[in-house]
Amino acid sequence: MRLSLLSALSFLVLSASSTSTHQPKAPALEFLYTSLVECANGLYTTNGPRRLRTTIPIIGGNVTGPRIECADTRYNLQIDDGANIFLQTSGPSQKNGDLHLRVVFETGDKKYYWLNNVVAIGRLRQVEQYEESFVLRIDMWHMATDWSSTTFVNGSTYD
Repeated sequence: MRLSLLSALSFLVLSASSTSTHQPKAPALEFLYTSLVECANGLYTTNGPRRLRTTIPIIGGNVTGPRIECADTRYNLQIDDGANIFLQTSGPSQKNGDLHLRVVFETGDKKYYWLNNVVAIGRLRQVEQYEESFVLRIDMWHMATDWSSTTFVNGSTYD
């Protein structure tokens, strides 16, 4: 009992001394991609069990980045090399009309498997308006990490 009490007191003292007002350094971000998305006019809004949902009819677009490119922008992306990546985005709208996004990627493709492990954020904004459609620009970043020594569960690495 005495050892347990001593251990608990030591933990509390160490915890208190390691807590400081020093602000931790923000993590570095690495540019992931820019997406230009053409959307048909007419947003579809419906009430869901969690909140109001807005659906944007995407009719075309592209994604371009240093390690990823694709010609067809949807929530299921088909990359130029044939790989498929599912993504889900959500985030609040801002006063200027932009949206701040968080994104979750899912893929089984060996080359892009690293995307399953990133923490990604982005910004969506409208850049063009036409009579029957409009264009959105989505810029995405992920927290920069040294993936060079990582082997993922499917045996792939970050090359």
